[in-house]
Amino acid sequence: MKSIQQRLLTSLLIGLPLLWLLTSSFIAWRLWHEINEMNDTQITQVARYLIGVSADEEHDDDNYNSNDEHKEKSHSPKIYHLKSKQLSGDLGEAEDDYMGFAIWNKDGRLLMADENGQSFKFLPNQHGFLEDDHHAYQRLNPFNHQWRLFYIHDEHSDKHESRVIAVGQNLDSRQKMIVDTMSVQLLPMLIGLLAFMGLVVLLIRRGFKPLTEVSAELEQRQPQDDSPITADVPKEIQPLVNALNVLFVKVADTLAREQRFTADASHELRSPLAALKLQADLLQQQLLQLSEIEDDSQLFYHTQKISEGIERANHLVEQLLTLAKIEPQQHLPAEQLEKPDWLALTDEVLSEVNRLAREKHIQLKRTVLCDHPTNILPILVNPTLFKLLLRNLLENAIHYCPEGASVELQLDINAIRVLDNGTGVAPEQLARLSERFYRPAGQSQMGSGLGLSIANRIVELHNLNLAFANRPSPETGFMVTISK
Repeated sequence: MKSIQQRLLTSLLIGLPLLWLLTSSFIAWRLWHEINEMNDTQITQVARYLIGVSADEEHDDDNYNSNDEHKEKSHSPKIYHLKSKQLSGDLGEAEDDYMGFAIWNKDGRLLMADENGQSFKFLPNQHGFLEDDHHAYQRLNPFNHQWRLFYIHDEHSDKHESRVIAVGQNLDSRQKMIVDTMSVQLLPMLIGLLAFMGLVVLLIRRGFKPLTEVSAELEQRQPQDDSPITADVPKEIQPLVNALNVLFVKVADTLAREQRFTADASHELRSPLAALKLQADLLQQQLLQLSEIEDDSQLFYHTQKISEGIERANHLVEQLLTLAKIEPQQHLPAEQLEKPDWLALTDEVLSEVNRLAREKHIQLKRTVLCDHPTNILPILVNPTLFKLLLRNLLENAIHYCPEGASVELQLDINAIRVLDNGTGVAPEQLARLSERFYRPAGQSQMGSGLGLSIANRIVELHNLNLAFANRPSPETGFMVTISK
């Protein structure tokens, strides 16, 4: 399941742009519609204005043309030339070809027009806006899809003849104005959206920072640590932190009681087991001295089995105590780790298991496979735990090898191996060797099934790998590898 922070960020960073896109699309559509309506209204207002203006112009022309010498001149249309630079005020990016007009009489003679209107088409039967699907609109060149044209007929009294007035607006200029208008509104909204999204990311990460600090503190915490969480958290999270602090005290108390019980039980078991072992040894000596007892070999066999059982119980107690100490740990404190002197460390371990090897006539051997001892597996270890790890591996090899075999401890630049030349392990049993209390079927050697489990736990605490395998053919035997 995704984190709450990730879900919030994903939802907001996707939802906000979608919401902005929908809102902006609606605003753009409404702007486009309203500006088109506004421009069409402007065209109709200009057309109505031209009706009055053209009537006044015609009246003045009639007075002016009463003189015969000007009659011929009155037939030529009036063309108005007005450049935008001649206009006063802030025109922005207004262009000269933004609008145009033309006025004809009923016979189609152009009476007056501006520079753009000179090219407008005289359509005596057109009333209102010339739509795109009108056949006349398609014939207008070069104004096809470039001008929005409006035609109106001025019906006067008999004194003045009827006129056709056309007012046009350049569609490219209109669309540019619409785009500029939308840009003025939508661009700040887009910048605001990006800034808001950045603010959302910043605030959410800052809001979840206390939880991140709590998580980091919990990752470093030991199970037996009952100190409260000190991170400053929001009020909504404080009840959870309080409950965790109470739980830490309970867990630490439970672990302490379990460790005390394990230590006390181990201590109490050692004394009676040692006494039983002593009594069994004394019984064996007495049996050897009492030659008159019949079948004393059978009695000696049973006392030997009693002694072996007690020895196995002692070994089991030691292993359980060791496992109880290291199992609750999640990681090893940095102050307990150091760079080992591998030769000195392995000397101690080999001397500890040497007596057991001599009892089975097993040869112990150490081999350094790198040029210099300082190059052996460069890691930091807890010396006490690593000695226990190597001792368990060597004892396991000695226990399960036949008499007269050899056990080798190899020190390499990238690994430490324990090898023997015994019979090896069935392939299907290799994956289960580190399970607690698991022993391969058919074993007669004394053991508890905890040695490799303890070794595996120590390797995990050092963030290393422990691999079990049979030695490759043609050699026989078992091999345990410790590596990064």
